Formats: sequence, C-alpha cells, structure tokens
Amino acid sequence: MKHPLRILIVDDSPEDAVLIVRHLQKEFAPIYERVETPEEMEAALDRGGWHLVISDYVMPRFSGPGALQLMHERGVDLPFIMVSGQMGEDAAVEAMRAGAHDYLIKDRLSRLIPAIKRELREAVVRRERREAEEALSATEARFQSLVEQSLVGIFMLQEDIFIYANPKLGSIFGYPPEHLIEKRSILDLVAPDDQIRVLTQFLRPLKEGSEPLHFFFRGTRQDGAAIDLEVNGTRTLINGSDAVIGTLLDITERRRAEAELSKLWRAVEQSPVSVVITDLQGYIEYVNPKFIEVCGYPEHELIGKKTSILRSGTMGDEFYRELWETIGSGKEWHGELHNRKKNGDLFWESCSISAVKNPEGQITHFVGVKEDITERKLVVDQMRQVQKMEAVGQLAGGIAHDFNNLLTVINGYSTLLIRALDEKSPMRKEAEQILRAGERAADLTRQLLSFSRRQIMEPRVLDINRQVRSVQKMLERLIGENIRLVTELAPDAGLVRMDPGQLEQIVMNLVVNARDASDTGGVITVSTVNRELDEGYTHRHPGSQTGDYVVLSVTDRGQGMTEEVKQRLFEPFFTTKEMGRGTGLGLATVYGIVKQCGGYIEVISEPGQGARFDIYLPRTEQEAESQGERQSDDSIDTDHTILVVEDEPGVLNLVVHTLRMRGFRVLETTDPEQGIVLFERHADEIDMLLTDVVMPFMSGPTLAEHLLARKPTLKVLFMSGHTDNRTSFEKTLEKGMQFLPKPFASDALIRKVRDTLQGTGSQEAARAIPGGSN
Repeated sequence: MKHPLRILIVDDSPEDAVLIVRHLQKEFAPIYERVETPEEMEAALDRGGWHLVISDYVMPRFSGPGALQLMHERGVDLPFIMVSGQMGEDAAVEAMRAGAHDYLIKDRLSRLIPAIKRELREAVVRRERREAEEALSATEARFQSLVEQSLVGIFMLQEDIFIYANPKLGSIFGYPPEHLIEKRSILDLVAPDDQIRVLTQFLRPLKEGSEPLHFFFRGTRQDGAAIDLEVNGTRTLINGSDAVIGTLLDITERRRAEAELSKLWRAVEQSPVSVVITDLQGYIEYVNPKFIEVCGYPEHELIGKKTSILRSGTMGDEFYRELWETIGSGKEWHGELHNRKKNGDLFWESCSISAVKNPEGQITHFVGVKEDITERKLVVDQMRQVQKMEAVGQLAGGIAHDFNNLLTVINGYSTLLIRALDEKSPMRKEAEQILRAGERAADLTRQLLSFSRRQIMEPRVLDINRQVRSVQKMLERLIGENIRLVTELAPDAGLVRMDPGQLEQIVMNLVVNARDASDTGGVITVSTVNRELDEGYTHRHPGSQTGDYVVLSVTDRGQGMTEEVKQRLFEPFFTTKEMGRGTGLGLATVYGIVKQCGGYIEVISEPGQGARFDIYLPRTEQEAESQGERQSDDSIDTDHTILVVEDEPGVLNLVVHTLRMRGFRVLETTDPEQGIVLFERHADEIDMLLTDVVMPFMSGPTLAEHLLARKPTLKVLFMSGHTDNRTSFEKTLEKGMQFLPKPFASDALIRKVRDTLQGTGSQEAARAIPGGSN
C-alpha cells in the first residue's frame, strides 16, 4: 500500500504540476494543491496538513525564494524542494542558502522520489529533535522554578566561593542572591567561633572525599544577627572542576524550641510537685521522680497501670465521673484527691489536670500536676487549696546532642550510684536499670559510628580463629535450635590487626544475617583460610588490593539474593526483612568496619542457592598480643596528681569526682589553654594528663605535645567518642598511647588511669604524638 503524501506545489504551470505528481505516483499516493500567488499559498498554509512544499524557482507573479521567505515569516517548518527548468549553479546555491532542502531540474525528476524520501526522514528527525529540545527546555524551566521558589536555601561552591545561590539562601542571610555569587566565600557568612569547624569538618572533608555531609553551625546575617544553620553538602563536578552543592536551613527557631523543651523537661524532672501523663483511658505513660517519692510505687509498677491504682476508696464514683467528663471535654480540672500509697497510708493531693491537644485540636493525653497537701490539711483543716497549677505543655523526648558525653555522665554516675548502694537496697535495681539502658544506648551509638567509619579503633594483633571460638557458644544460642553452626577454621590461618570488638561484631552480624535468611532451618558455616590476592583478582574485583589476607567466610543455605539486592546490600537502612525484624544497619556496619581496616568483602549468592560472605582482612606478620590478667582496682597507687582537660562540664565533673573519690589529686579545666597555664604552675606535681581529643581551638594531641615538650616523663591518657582526624589518631594509639572511648563507666576510667600510670615510658609516647593533629 502506497504511503499518502500531501504536497503543496507552487508553480504557474498546471502541466508541470501534473508531471511532478505522476513521478510521485510510482512510490506514493500523492494528494496535491497547486498555487501560484502569495495569497493562494498563505491560504493553503493556513489550511495545513502538508507533508512538503515543491516550488518552481521563477514564476510570473511569484518565485521559489519568495515562497521560502513566506514560510519563514509564518514560522512554517516543512521540507522545501526547489525545481526549475533551468537552474544555474549560482541560483542553486542561493536557493539552498535561503533555506531550500534540495533543488532539482525539471527534466531530471527521477531524483524527486529519493529526495522526498530523504527530506521526509530528515523532517521526522528535525521534529523529534525540536520536540526533545522543547521538552528539555520545559524540564529546565520547571527545575529552575523549583530551585528558585524552594523554601530551602540551595547553593553551589567552587573553592568555597558561591557560584550559585537561590533567593531563599539570600533571604536567610539578608542578602540579594546576586550579592553572594562569585563575591563571597561561605566562610564570610559563618560566625567567627565556628569558622574553623566549618573549614575542617565540612568544607575540607567534602574536598577530600565523596561522602555527603550533614553539619550544623552558627551563621551571621547581614544585620549582624546570629542564626543556627543546618547544611547538607556533597561533592560534585562542574565544568570538570571540583565543586560543592548543598542545601541550607535556618533552624534558629527550632533550636530555640528545643532549648525550651529541654528546660521544661528538666523542670518537670526536678519539680517539687508530682507530674503524671496518661493516655485517653487513664493509663499512666509517665511519672516524674516526685510522683514516685510521694506514692511509694516504683516506676515499673506504675507505667501501663490506670491512675485508679492510687484510689483510697473514700471518694465516690460520681466524683471521678465528673472529673473525667471535665477533662474529656477539653477543660481543666482542679481539685483535691484522697489517695492511698503503696504501704497503705492515705494522703491528700491538690491536683490540676488538663488535656494535651495536638495541632488539630484533638485531645491525645492528659497531664496532671499534683502536690502533697497532707500536712497542710492536718494543720489547717478549714483551709482549702486556692493555688491552681498551670498546665505543663506538651512534653517531648530528649534532644539528640552530644550523645557520647551525655551517656558518659549517665553511665558514670549510675556506676557510682550502684557502688554506693547496698546490694539489698531496692534502689540498686533501679540504678542498674538506668545503667543497662545507658549501655544499650552506647551500643547503638557505637554501631552508628561503625558504618559511618568514625569510630576510633584500638587495633591489636589477633588470632582470628581464637576470636571466632570465643563467641561460638553465644552464636549458637543466638541462631536457635533449628539451625546448626559449623566452624571450619584453617589451623594455619594468619594473624590480623584490628579492634577485637569490631571483629566480633563482623562475625555476629554476618551470622545473624545468615540466620534470618534460613527461617526453615539449615546449616551456617563459619570458616577461615589464608589467601593471596594478585593483580588478576583485583582487576576483576574493583575495590580490592593485592596482598596477603585472612579470609573469614560465613555461608548459609537460605533463600539467597537477587543481583538487585546484592547491589544495595551494604546501604545503610536497606533491608529486605519485614517490618520489625531489622534496621538495615547490620551489614552496613560490617562494610564500614571492613573498609576501615583496609579489607574487602565479596558476596556470592543466587536466589534459592544460599549466600556466602567472604571477608578479606589484611594479614600481619607481627606476633599476637597476649591478654594480660586484669589487676584488681584495689591495687591502684593513688598518690598522683592528674590534670584533667575536658570541654564538656558534665563529663569533667564526673571524671574529677570519680578520681577524687579514689584518692587522686586533681587539677581541672574546660579550656586547653588554661590547662597549659595550670601545668606551668604545677609541672613538678602533675604526673598525668587526662584530656579529651576534640576540643575548641586546641585538640588533645596538640595539648599533649605542648606539655610533653616541657615534661617528657608525663603520662598521657586520651578520651573521646570520635575524633576529626581518626586515621592520624589511631596511628598514635598504635604506638602505645592510652585511650579511653566514650561513653565509659567509672570503673573503666579508674582501670585506664591505672594502666596509664603503670605503662611504658613517655619518651616513646612523646614521639607518637602527631604534631598539630586535630
């Protein structure tokens, strides 16, 4: 079937038009219209539907170039072929320059069909290209509009200079966007006290690595006002050069609200009156310490119970019905309650109960503020309670700020409290619950630090077989009775240098992952073997390095994995497990630890064929380190003076309190420069420096370097939850320096202080300090 073709022929000769159409009938089913004046051509173009235009070059009242010009003026884009009885080379060139797609001599119309086919194909290409360009232009316009109208500040930097800033970014700092671009460094907008932090912890890491960064700092507006900012940045390439693209939020109001919530929380916890929060049915969700003190019930006997647990039976049902009707309608209730303590004693409370509402105005909880007025009732029987307590607003959970320091304080004081309490004391169990909760929070913090590769390791030379055997019994209990654990440990497996806790974490996470993949039972095999990786292997496995390795393998016969799952296997928070069975942190943690140790991971798995994880850990020729017996804490010589430098007051107070309780003499400061002043005054007395690693203006290693230069025999103990320059600091630890990771308990602190004081000479330690490390 011939392809229909609608042709507009511009020619003063009907015979020539018919001749053209006859030639085309060999390949097409042509439908044509002939015009010979500009007016006729305009009318035909208005009707539209043409596939191409064929025009004579010269006519009495019109011309081919004139027809081309008319099409251009009307914005018509159609293939245009010029024909003529006689067309010289100059005329042909002129026609093509004017925009004709081809030209033909009338006695050579045999070229017409190939020319039309070619032009039709090119017209399709041109149309598709034009549509693509229009779509791209529309997309770019939408993207530009999205960025320009964003409620988040968006910027791009090269060499710390703004090369783009959207209007929102300018409004955050009080500048027009054009005032920032190529005129200001981002450091110009940072508060002076935070400029070093932004440079060393945000801009420099982005230049040196490809990992996105999330960061908080203080900024300065054009009017001089200080603002709190949250920034996300990632490294990219623009025109072949390194650049940073990021988003920025003004969180000043959020920080203010968080500070207010923190004050409210402390006020409630330390309040001299009882505070209780219940759900809509009256089940207790929170009580403060004063509430527990007054009623005599421990917290675990109150949470989840109804407030009726305190009813004395002396007040009728009608009283409580009216109370619930009042607060259920959203009104506050004020009155007195006659309640009973756990030991049976009756007591009077003045109580104010109000509804807690969400932003939509719906009641979600009730909060009661109560005061024990028993003594007042006894003294003045006729006196009634007139003071009405204002409702405490909605309370929120804690603030995610400096977890390691907070956990150090919590765990440290919990340990001190437990040591001070008699084993038969009922409060000892409560203190132990606090300590266990703090330890679980510390475990989570360490896990998060592991996959982000910011955890400080204490590497040792380890026998990998011995480490696997040490956790074998625990692993067998962990996987359950329906799965069998098999170990195939090569007797000649080499030694590795890494943190023993992290090695155990690798084994446990991989075995737990294998267990979850083997729901119906089966066998999990843990094996070790030596292996050398050559260039052929590393070429086939990007990311691996040549060298000698000990391979730790965990194999299961479970459900296996698809290629798509394997591609995302080590992404943080990625999991194929159902809700509630995993956070997606386990394998991400394994990946972070292995990469931190300079190792490599290979995963072999197919759907239905189980999986094998091969962990390549670099071998070391050093001898395994012996695990010396722990000395009794009672054997510590406390006749020493210790200089403690810690910028977090809570941690400083805990450390100083713990050391002084054990008999040490302590000099303390939160300022490293003040620490130098104290040392200069008491250099002859000070035996040891106990310092945080990361502090404002001067790091712990830098402070230690200054002091060791003055007193080479000085002992040094570092403490930190993480460090800005982890690699450099771990090299320090490898050369014998002592380190205490946060959070730590009081007993761990005392043991580390003892080990430091009884350790090797400080001449070696002095050489281990990296100059200027931050």
